[in-house]
Amino acid sequence: MNANNVFIELRNIKKIFPGVVALEDVDFDVKYGEVHALVGENGAGKSTLIKILGGVYQPDSGEIIIEGKPEIIATTSIAQRLKIAVIYQEFNLIPDMSVAENIFVGREPRIARSFINWKKINNDAAEILKKLDININPRKFISELSVAEKQMIEIAKSLSMDAKLIIMDEPTATLTEKEVDKLFSIIKELRKKNVSIIYISHRLDEAFKLSDRVTVLRDGKKIETKKTIETNQDEIVSLMVGKIVKDYFSGEREKTDKGEVVMEVKNYNIADSVHNVNFKLHKGEILGFAGVLGSGIHHLLRSLYGAAQKTSGEVYFKGKKVEIRKPSEAIKLGIGYVTEDRKGEGLLNDMSVLQNLSIVIIKMLTFFKGLLIKEKKEVKVFNGMAKELDIKYANINQRIIYLSGGNQQKVIMGRTLVSECKVLILLEPTRGIDVGAKAEIHKIMTKLANQGISIIMASSELSELVNLTDRCIVFYKGKMVAEFNRDNMDEEKLVAAEIGKFSCSNN
Repeated sequence: MNANNVFIELRNIKKIFPGVVALEDVDFDVKYGEVHALVGENGAGKSTLIKILGGVYQPDSGEIIIEGKPEIIATTSIAQRLKIAVIYQEFNLIPDMSVAENIFVGREPRIARSFINWKKINNDAAEILKKLDININPRKFISELSVAEKQMIEIAKSLSMDAKLIIMDEPTATLTEKEVDKLFSIIKELRKKNVSIIYISHRLDEAFKLSDRVTVLRDGKKIETKKTIETNQDEIVSLMVGKIVKDYFSGEREKTDKGEVVMEVKNYNIADSVHNVNFKLHKGEILGFAGVLGSGIHHLLRSLYGAAQKTSGEVYFKGKKVEIRKPSEAIKLGIGYVTEDRKGEGLLNDMSVLQNLSIVIIKMLTFFKGLLIKEKKEVKVFNGMAKELDIKYANINQRIIYLSGGNQQKVIMGRTLVSECKVLILLEPTRGIDVGAKAEIHKIMTKLANQGISIIMASSELSELVNLTDRCIVFYKGKMVAEFNRDNMDEEKLVAAEIGKFSCSNN
């Protein structure tokens, strides 16, 4: 431990990508046993900074000092050797390998250098999982786990490395309230052991609850570092966006009268996950769905889009009974769908911004037996939607992965809207995006509803449901247990219903 109690220090870090200055002369340090919150809007430079610390990127200039010694983190293996572990928002797990193999990947205990010591690797993994109070069989394949379980395995993997610095990028985005509490307990224990933590989250209440200091990045620059006890969320938000943000839920919402029923679901069942669901969706309505992980909501909405199969039940679209067995049938009816897993399922990472938006209408854009694309028409469609949703990008051929999370989400929504959908299903539409981008997404949703598009939104952010939806249906263990309208809805009631403690229908 050095005299200044600093484990790692970054000096004048600069990183440039084609056409973009991602980081510009950034100074940043983390003390031993400190939780240092790193916040900023998408595109502020947070991801670039942690990838430099993790050995994924190398800075174009600047210096990294670890325990008083200059270091070059040229690879991810060097980062691990320096006791730096990064838990990325996008999982870095191998689906066809076991939990134990993933925890110790590249560091497997071996017999005679050639064969994995399966007894030891499974026992060691079980011990780490037990410490985290995670009830998962270490022999289970990653592909069999839920999103939240995968997140906990990432945490277990970092702890197995005996890291001195753990970087957590949106670690609670997929966790239930109970799992979040467990993670916070783990973080507190790590602090007692002098482990340093960089905590990245768009949930500022978490950052304030956990951190000793908070650093704000904006447009690739460090704006300020403050002791958490000497600031507040309003000040940090203002530093993040460069202006005072008073209303995240902006956009005038027109009063919705229960008129035309666009979609009706009757006696809907999905094996072991959804039981006897009945609801109606009206034109221009924003209908919210609330429930903890495993409540059945995501299975239901995937099934209504044809991405999962029902076991029984009926769906009526504009009064006509329909069968939705695959996504193409849903799209043909006018049902759009935006996945919760933007990185894994929503984006075509190797393709351009233009291609990501136009892919669903490619048949409309081709000629000469589908071999050629009407490029002018494709660009015209893109430009129209980009203007409508205020998508910010360098040029139409820019790879989608270089856009901020909020703009990536807008492209995915635009892709759905260009197919002229009448019902838009949104799963966690603002997960992993900053407060400014959230306000923009909320404004887009309000505008679409005012134009007559019906929206089904599932969100784990209860304030979002309370402020945006006309009605909210709460699920518990695969069943509808409560329904609230805009006049009688609040977060306390939603929480109670989500955990099975409260049940009502519009009262």
